[in-house]
Amino acid sequence: MNIVFIHGMNQQRQTARSLEKRWLNLLEQSLKNIHQHCHFPYLKQHFRMPFYGDLLSRHHLENTLSASTLMPQTWIHLPFIHPAKPEEHQPAANPLPEMQMNDSHSFQHELHTLGALSKDYALRDFALLMNYFPKLHATLLHKFLVETYLYLSNPHFMHEVHVRIHEQLHSTKPNVIVAHSLGSVIAYHFLLLHPELNVPCFITLGSPLAFRVIQGHLPQPIQRPAVISGDWINFYSHDDFLTAFPLQNAPFDFSPAIINHQIRTSIDRPHDIDGYLKHPDVIQAIVDTFKNST
Repeated sequence: MNIVFIHGMNQQRQTARSLEKRWLNLLEQSLKNIHQHCHFPYLKQHFRMPFYGDLLSRHHLENTLSASTLMPQTWIHLPFIHPAKPEEHQPAANPLPEMQMNDSHSFQHELHTLGALSKDYALRDFALLMNYFPKLHATLLHKFLVETYLYLSNPHFMHEVHVRIHEQLHSTKPNVIVAHSLGSVIAYHFLLLHPELNVPCFITLGSPLAFRVIQGHLPQPIQRPAVISGDWINFYSHDDFLTAFPLQNAPFDFSPAIINHQIRTSIDRPHDIDGYLKHPDVIQAIVDTFKNST
């Protein structure tokens, strides 16, 4: 069995080796936290990570997304055209925590927490708004999310990424796929194109597949890849502005259904892989895919 981890965007300053080391360190620490470190040798032995971060540099492009680029002063340059019908699903309200001012240290901590959560919720609501304006969202995607735009619209870049993934997959043995962020979009598309693979489980972390502008660049209709013989488990966080709601409404009302799990991630970097891989439910789901094989 291979356990194939597909990373997200903004990794062009990493190398294949440095990123693999970081993810393995996160996985090892998470296994220790749930008292299942005994599984780490097996996980490390079967760990595979196709690296495509360097491809962005080869195209002489750089991802420039930051929280400040999503502030109102940038909106006036973008076309609000033909809003789409709003999603029926709305994210659950996440009230800001009450501040406890027992001492100066705790006050500073609470103030930092409040500021981080306020930013996360504002960006999350903005991302939801973008889903109602697909053409506006596409403009933002092109301007700020260069890797996502390149993958979805550039066949040469897409092919290069797919080659990297194919090199790490086994054609006959089972391949568990764990994909984060843009990696979940890439993995979903790749699985549609390769029905010959054996994929007993597909785990997506912080997936932006729910956004219409992304769906519109993928093969239609949106469907559950037939190659997935077991569960598709999707972990999402309402704090994460790129994964504000689960994959459950149309066009993701599949049978068998995607198993959606809402978790909490880091308030400082809610979309970062750390918050997902450190969560006990995520690491347990990964362990469950191979523990009977050890």
